[in-house]
Amino acid sequence: MNKKDIIFTIVSLLISSTIFLVGYTKVSSPVEVYRVYLKGETIGYIKNKDLLEEYIDNEQISLKQKYNVDKVYLPNDLDIVREVTYNDSISTEEEIYNKIKDIAPFTINGYTITIKGVEEVQKEDETEPIKLPDNKIFVLDRTLFETAIKNTVHVFIPENEYENFINGDIEEKKNDIVLTEGVKNSETIVEDIYIKNPITITEGRISAEEKIYTDIEDLNKYMLFGTNEEQQKYTVQKGDSISNIAFDNKLSVEEFLIANPQFTSANNLLSEGQVVNLGLINPVIKLVEEDHIEELQKQSFDTKIEYDENMIVGYEKVKQQGVVGTLKVTKKVQKINGEIISAVITKTDVIKEATPKIIVKGSKVIPNVGNVGLWAWPTAKPYCITSPYGWRWGKIHEALDISCTGCGSPIYAANNGTVEVSKYAWPNGNYIIINHNNGYYTIYAHLSAMYVTEGQTVQMGDLIGAMGSTGNSTGCHLHYGISTGFPYRGSYQFYNPASFY
Repeated sequence: MNKKDIIFTIVSLLISSTIFLVGYTKVSSPVEVYRVYLKGETIGYIKNKDLLEEYIDNEQISLKQKYNVDKVYLPNDLDIVREVTYNDSISTEEEIYNKIKDIAPFTINGYTITIKGVEEVQKEDETEPIKLPDNKIFVLDRTLFETAIKNTVHVFIPENEYENFINGDIEEKKNDIVLTEGVKNSETIVEDIYIKNPITITEGRISAEEKIYTDIEDLNKYMLFGTNEEQQKYTVQKGDSISNIAFDNKLSVEEFLIANPQFTSANNLLSEGQVVNLGLINPVIKLVEEDHIEELQKQSFDTKIEYDENMIVGYEKVKQQGVVGTLKVTKKVQKINGEIISAVITKTDVIKEATPKIIVKGSKVIPNVGNVGLWAWPTAKPYCITSPYGWRWGKIHEALDISCTGCGSPIYAANNGTVEVSKYAWPNGNYIIINHNNGYYTIYAHLSAMYVTEGQTVQMGDLIGAMGSTGNSTGCHLHYGISTGFPYRGSYQFYNPASFY
C-alpha cells in the first residue's frame, strides 16, 4: 500500500468514528419533555407546560370578555404528562394550541350545581313512579344560584309568609291567631320549607361549551320552567279573561299567574292586544312547604229526606228550612311547588251549628230515579277540595278530589239510582259507578271499602263505601265525578261536580 492509500484509509476511519460517536451520543442523551394528550391521543411534545397554559390564556381574549373572567384554562379532556424520552420532536405552544382550539373547548373557573332527580308522584296513565333526571347548572358565582333559589321560593311562597317562617316563633304565632267572620277568615303559618332534591355545589373548571349562567333572569326562567327556550306567547283578544285563557291552553289559573307575575289574581283585568306567557311550569327543584292553616268555613246544612207513605211519589214539601253554620277548621297542608299533595284536618270547632233542611217526600214507591235539581254531598263534613275540576299540569282533571275527612270515613250516594259498577280496577282502585236513571252517572274512586253490589238500588244519602287510597292514588281522598253517559264507555262527558251544589 502506497503512502497516498494509507492516508486515505486513516481519514476514512476518522470520519466513520466521528459519525458513530455522534450517533451514539444522541442515543445516550434522553431529554425531559411533556407529552400532550387530547382525548387519550398524543398530539405532541412540549418543553414547558406553563408556557402552553400562558399561551392559551393570552389567545382566548374573546372568551374572557364574554364571561368577564381573568383567566382561561386548558380543556378538561387535555392531559399533559411529564416524561423522559429520546424523541427530540418538540412542538411550539402555538402548534399545540392550533391542534386543540377547534376540537376541545377551553375552560374557565366556576361552580357546577348538581340537582339530583327525585321520584315523582305517578300520573293516572302510568303504573310506576317516575324517577326524574338530574339537572346540572353552571355558574361563575355561586351567589347567583343562591339568589335564583330564593326567587323560586318566593314564586310559590308569599314573601311575608317566608319572612315570618325565617324570623318568627311559629308556636307563638299560632297562639296569636284570631279569626273574625267577614273580617279575617283564615290564617296560614308556614311550619317548614325545604327542597326535596339533594343539591351539591362543586368548584372547578367548566367547559366553555356548557350553558353558563351569568344573568339572574335567565337562571330564574330555567329554575321555573326547566328550559332555556322562549316561552309560548298569546295576544289577548277582546272578552278574554285570565280564567278562560288558562283553561283554553291547558293551564290552571295558578300556573298562569306564576308564568305571568305581573298579575296577582284571576280577577285582574286584561287589555286587548296585551301579550302574556303560556309557559307550562316545570321547576327543576321540588320545593316542599308544610303549612298550619286555621280558617272559618261555612258549614253547609244537610238536606234530610223524610218519606210519607200517604204521599204520592213525585210530591214533596219542605218541613224545615236549612240554616248554614260556621266551623273553625285547623288543618295541616303539604305542598310541592305550590300544588297540594296532602291535607289533613286536625281540629274542628263549631262556632255556629248548622240546621238541616228537611224535605218530606211521598214514598208509595221507592224511586231509583235521581232528582236532577237536588244532590247530596258524598262525604262527611267538614272537608277539603285538594284538586278541583279543571286543567292542571297540562292535563284535564275531570272530577273533584275531596279529602281531610280521613281514611275509612263514610262515602254516600249523591242521588237515587242503580249501582252499575262496584269493583277494583286500575287506576281507580275500588270504585263505584251509580246510574241515576236521569241522564247522569256518578263515580266514586280510590275507596278503602265498598258496601253496595252491582244491580242494587240506592237512595240519596245511603252509605255506599269508605274513603281510601287504593289504585293510582297519593293520600286518602275521594275522586268524585259526574257525567252524562256511562263513564269511560262510548259517548260520555264529565261535568264539574261543584256546579251541582
